[in-house]
Amino acid sequence: MEYCMPSKETEFAHIIEGFRAKTLPAKEWTHEAHLIVGLWHVANFDYEEALVKMRENIKTYNEASGGQNTDSSGYHESITVFWVWLLNEFWKRNSTDNQNFEQACNTFLKSKYCDRNGAFTFYTREKLLSREARLAFVAPDIQVFDFDIL
Repeated sequence: MEYCMPSKETEFAHIIEGFRAKTLPAKEWTHEAHLIVGLWHVANFDYEEALVKMRENIKTYNEASGGQNTDSSGYHESITVFWVWLLNEFWKRNSTDNQNFEQACNTFLKSKYCDRNGAFTFYTREKLLSREARLAFVAPDIQVFDFDIL
């Protein structure tokens, strides 16, 4: 299983601020950066608002950094829903009043939950990587999202 490497505290602000301002270089928009930004959103907004903001901001970030959002590249709705759900569940279960965001984020990035293949616990490749799943949320075809089985 592949885990993410933790970021240094100074990198968190760079990634989050760069994403929000649409100035983060595209080469820095990695899997880890997606997760840092997603966790920041669930830490600062309720689940629904975090999901709406991630949808909007990923699309506009992609365009601002020279990418496109098409039926075969760029923004992917079902993957976004999966990760925001997972990050929100992690945050609800693991954040504490005496732990700062960077500590919680590093805990996530060192955990099994960071595995980029985690969605395949719930989806077949065919379903998740389909055009339909990219354009609109499709329900998992293996089993419903369940944090406790990851």
